[in-house]
Amino acid sequence: MEAAAQVIVESPDVVYGPEAIEAQWEDWTTRVSPEGGAPTTTPFTFRTPRQVPRLGVMLVGWGGNNGSTLTAAVLANPLRLSWPTRSGRKETNYHGSLTPAGTVSLGLDAGGQEVFVPFSALLPMVAPNDLAFDGCDISGHPQVEEPQMPTT
Repeated sequence: MEAAAQVIVESPDVVYGPEAIEAQWEDWTTRVSPEGGAPTTTPFTFRTPRQVPRLGVMLVGWGGNNGSTLTAAVLANPLRLSWPTRSGRKETNYHGSLTPAGTVSLGLDAGGQEVFVPFSALLPMVAPNDLAFDGCDISGHPQVEEPQMPTT
C-alpha cells in the first residue's frame, strides 16, 4: 500500500521533532458552584511518536468466520492476489479500510472546494500490511493435524 503524503500543520501549538509530534491544547469549560460560574482551562500536551511500532492483533475465536476472513484479507494484500470474475480480474485492496480510505476535511481551497486528506496523512499510523496476528479458539472441535509428507 502506498504511503500518503504527510500533512504539516503550521501552528505555534504544534512542533514536529525528529522523534515525535507534540501539540499543545487547552480544554475550556466552566466551573459551576452555588455562588456562580467561572471559566477554567486545563492544558494538555499530546505527544505522538513519529516511528510507527509494529502492532499485534490477538483474535479470540480465530478459527471462526470473522477472524479467519480478516487474517486472510490482510495476508492476501501484500501478495497482490487476484482472481477472475464475470466483470474482469479483481485484485486485493484495502478499499473501505479506515487508514487509506477514511478522510478528514482540512478546510476549503482557494476555489471554495472542500479539501480532504487520508487519516494516515495527519498522524503516523500502522499500515494494515504491517499487522502481526496471533489468536486462539476455544471450539470443541478436535484440532486438525498437519498432513505429513510420505517418507520413502
